[in-house]
Amino acid sequence: MFENSSIALMYAVTPCHAGNGSGLGIIDNPIQRERHTQWPCIQASGVKGSFRANFDKCKGKLEDSSQIADLTNKIFGTSTTGKNDSGYAGSSSFSDAKILAFPMRSDWGAFVWITCPSVLNRLVRDLRFIGIDVSEKIAEVTGNNALRVKGISADNNILLEDCEVNAKDSKLPKQIEEYFENAERLLVVSDEIFNYGVTECTQILPQIAIDSKTGTTKDGSLRYQEELPSDTIMYCVINWGNSKNVDNPLKFDTIRKFITEDVIKNHIQIAGDESLGRGIFEISWKHGK
Repeated sequence: MFENSSIALMYAVTPCHAGNGSGLGIIDNPIQRERHTQWPCIQASGVKGSFRANFDKCKGKLEDSSQIADLTNKIFGTSTTGKNDSGYAGSSSFSDAKILAFPMRSDWGAFVWITCPSVLNRLVRDLRFIGIDVSEKIAEVTGNNALRVKGISADNNILLEDCEVNAKDSKLPKQIEEYFENAERLLVVSDEIFNYGVTECTQILPQIAIDSKTGTTKDGSLRYQEELPSDTIMYCVINWGNSKNVDNPLKFDTIRKFITEDVIKNHIQIAGDESLGRGIFEISWKHGK
């Protein structure tokens, strides 16, 4: 059983492409989505792999060099390497990266962030899991109504892409306000409007391949790649445990400090197209009780 949990709050500094293989529609390379909601996500295996890669690359930041040897395996585990070697599990558990707020073009500033009651209720459940109880209930929002919870008061009618919502001032429960600290203009819209935003208003990037001999486009190379836009806000739950089946095991609080305070304190690269600057997230850590 894990000893403690944290939430990594992830703010997209650059667009992110966590690919889902080939698409069946006009988008050749779609992003990963939850099956039941079709909301964008980054699968837990990709999150853990990115944390492992970033940690292994940057663990030289640790002041105590004696801790570095085999440290990545102690924290993230090993795979089976032979018939007599079953490997061992990592000491930490990573959830999917879940959508929290999505940026949309608007006439209320350059863009606004939207979230919805279902997303907020999911966050409440995750907070309860890490030991933080949210006493206030999430307000219901239906149809084209919206709650304006952050930003300067504006006219009641706010345009989001090509749909209009009728907004009124409101507040979030105080236990979850800090999770939207980077969303300067935040609306809580209905689940239906949120679904429209995250399915129809993602970023589509055309890509081609160039023939090095002719300097022109290769025939049939045009493809369309879907990306989460910059300024998307996501989060994942990380459970900390003591390292297992190793000599000189580490305690969960030491592992948590190594990752959250020493090595992956501010930024991380997740998902594909690293050489194009994709998938850079600013991280802030929220620890459970």
